[in-house]
Amino acid sequence: MLVRFGCICLIPMLAACLVARAATQSDFEILLKKGVTLSQQADYAGAIPALEQARQLAPRHYLANLLLGVDLLRSGRPAEAVDPLQVAAEVNLNDAAAMGYLGEAQTAMGDFARAAESFQAAVSRAPHSEETLLGWADFGLERFRALATWLRGTQKRTAVVLRVEAESMEDGTKPRENLLRQSAANNPEQPGIWGELGVAEVQLGMRREAEESLKIARERQPTASATWQLEALMEAVAGNWPEAETRLRAVGERSPAALRRAIAAWPRTLLPDHDADGSLWQCVRERSTDCVAANLSPKTGAGQSAEQLFAEERWEQLAAVPPPAVDQTAVWFRRGVALGEIGDCAQAIPALERGLKDGAETAGYWLEICYGAEAGRAAAQLMSQGNEAAIHRLRGDMLLRMKDDAAAAAAEYAEAQRLRPKDADLSERLAEAYSALGDMARAKQAANNALAEDPHSMLALRRLALVAMSERDYPEALVVLKKMAAMDPTNAWARVQMGTAYAQSGRPEEAVRYLKPTLAAGYPDEKGALHAVLAGALRELGREQEAKTAAAEASRLADSFQARGKRSPDDHQ
Repeated sequence: MLVRFGCICLIPMLAACLVARAATQSDFEILLKKGVTLSQQADYAGAIPALEQARQLAPRHYLANLLLGVDLLRSGRPAEAVDPLQVAAEVNLNDAAAMGYLGEAQTAMGDFARAAESFQAAVSRAPHSEETLLGWADFGLERFRALATWLRGTQKRTAVVLRVEAESMEDGTKPRENLLRQSAANNPEQPGIWGELGVAEVQLGMRREAEESLKIARERQPTASATWQLEALMEAVAGNWPEAETRLRAVGERSPAALRRAIAAWPRTLLPDHDADGSLWQCVRERSTDCVAANLSPKTGAGQSAEQLFAEERWEQLAAVPPPAVDQTAVWFRRGVALGEIGDCAQAIPALERGLKDGAETAGYWLEICYGAEAGRAAAQLMSQGNEAAIHRLRGDMLLRMKDDAAAAAAEYAEAQRLRPKDADLSERLAEAYSALGDMARAKQAANNALAEDPHSMLALRRLALVAMSERDYPEALVVLKKMAAMDPTNAWARVQMGTAYAQSGRPEEAVRYLKPTLAAGYPDEKGALHAVLAGALRELGREQEAKTAAAEASRLADSFQARGKRSPDDHQ
């Protein structure tokens, strides 16, 4: 989804620059002015060649590169957009817009690690900007939703979803304990899960259940810090305070961050008498994390490999190891987990994205945790600025993508729109929420409202097309899709939708005309559905051999998708 960084000020800025230079009438300026004019009219097919020629004359010109990159991105050509956007970002180091759009292009290409770094760079350049904060949050929430979809694909991975949901709940609550119990049942090999479950049981006074969890934890994960934390709690329950302190100190000697979490989770009713006080118990009593550093010296683990540091959960030391080469994905996975454990989600996210295939469920868990945390931080920043409309918009995004609560999301978007009644982006989001609710009439109205404010909004046109297709109103869908194709003849999504609509309308010749070349050019068809439609249209035209070839490809793609869905976390974008 395009966030449209700087969409309010970009064109006026361009126009002002052009007016200042208009007197020279150089070829470059004429081409750039033509590109700006056509881009304003959403005529990307005309704008892009003019901007490419302008860039040839001035390869490092900021505006030519920025606008070319944006138009290529809007035209569904993200791979081509990367280079000009990178140049624009390098030429103007204060520009957040180029970095934001670069993140959008990298996202569309599935390069989520670099996309995360680009969005973070945009926030670094403009830390108080609504566009950069929302752009970073949008990216993270879309990844959260995509990862959650993948994680729900098997029982083993669903355990991660349950554990993430438990993490969002308050300590010492029965719903949290229930979710952790279900998570442990679905995947009993998750690192630290039995210790974590046992801690939740102690918090609720479920001693017998906690003893059983501790037994399993000692059998399966005897050296996990979560197991040691549970051992400390159980020793404290039995009144063995010196032993409890020994176990807590062992946790802290590995990782101060792990000890701080253990202190935060320690039940307030489970403390020694004052005459049994030690410096560590004073930290627990006061819930003070500052005193941990003053009273505990972590063991160094000097000379240990990164693998050993990871196995021993020495997170701070592992995080301090210099970043590896880009292709060392397993090392990136371990680094990402360490950064997540110490609470540095900003750095953890790119590392975990690079190591996702190596880390599978564990990496997915930390990415879900960190993307949610970063969205929360963006919301807090917007709240501190008193930006009510943006806060409601982001709340709506979080409800829709993290909680799958379209009704509550629509209410938040509506409130944001009350504060900003002429905001096309909010109308587009309302259309998405209404579509998720199945309220197609209101979705259509919201999309039309967006077009009233921005007649060239591809997102609004796409939503209208989807609504029409879902209602099998193919004539209406074709009207909208033709508008999209007129604005951008290279729009592959519009072309395959037109082909599908023609096929469903009993017009196989037109269906083949749009579907066949687009699919041959490499348009993604993960499940093989488009090739199946093409095969049907070819069959109606009597082109049996071509139909058999298309049908065979449809079957191959469907089988590949099913197999890939069982093992790959990167298929959903």
